[in-house]
Amino acid sequence: MEFIEQFLEMMVAERGVAKNSVLSYKCDLLNFQKFLLDNKLLEKNIKSQDVRDWIEYLSENGSGARSINRKISTIKSYYEFLISEKYANYNPCLMVDLPKYQNRLPSILSIDEIKSLFLYCDQDKKSDSIRLKAMIHLLYASGLRVSELVSIKLTNILVNQMSQNIRKIFPIIGKGNKQRMVVINEQTIDSLSEYLAIRSEFISKKNLKSKIYLFASSSTSGHMTRQNFAILLKQASIKAGIEAKNISPHILRHSFASHLLEGGADLRVIQELLGHADISTTQIYTHVQVKHLQQALEHHPLKFFTTL
Repeated sequence: MEFIEQFLEMMVAERGVAKNSVLSYKCDLLNFQKFLLDNKLLEKNIKSQDVRDWIEYLSENGSGARSINRKISTIKSYYEFLISEKYANYNPCLMVDLPKYQNRLPSILSIDEIKSLFLYCDQDKKSDSIRLKAMIHLLYASGLRVSELVSIKLTNILVNQMSQNIRKIFPIIGKGNKQRMVVINEQTIDSLSEYLAIRSEFISKKNLKSKIYLFASSSTSGHMTRQNFAILLKQASIKAGIEAKNISPHILRHSFASHLLEGGADLRVIQELLGHADISTTQIYTHVQVKHLQQALEHHPLKFFTTL
């Protein structure tokens, strides 16, 4: 497959695809390339049946329906690119049925669990804990993606560079290189202000990039990594009495959205705050609410009545 790099360059330049997504696309394409080589197939000559054979191969080797669908979506986009550049005249994915899978409802924390997490964070006055508390507050108050959270620049949230005053509303560049506005509450501003007072402790003398980021660190990127934040969040949650399997940065984002919906927020507003391109992505939270309502009805007296 000789046009992979051109395709990836196009995805970055024209569609603003994030670095992690580019790596995912490349992995899918290389996986497909290996299948073509093993079966002595040329990318310009393959048919829909060849793609179906690949699906069968993936399934037999343990890939789930969701993973297969993502890979097929990548290959479909790749062939759309080939056609647009006159490298091919047929998309072999168009006549392929995708494997069916059930959308899993997102896990969320209860409001009591959120309170327990904040209560635990309030008790520890070490610098690491103050930073972690600020990150948790900001994530739950805004519904940011973890990649957006860790890479926030100091200039994003400060009113100006000469002060430590924090904006209540500030811009963030999210998925697809799209900008949206983030709104935070007074408790989060207080937590961030407490952290800013000790932020200098995390600025690396060896990595000047760390001065740029709100959550500075000595990592290569200059900011707290997604992986490290996830570990620290899990450790704090366990100490707060929350089961390890029930917590992750993404679960906090889900909790933000679900609790807003439960409180009466409009679905379109939640879509805007989360940075979802399509309202259908946000609608998953309405199903979460229905699930909770169904669970609540388990306690209805009629459940215990018997027919005479």
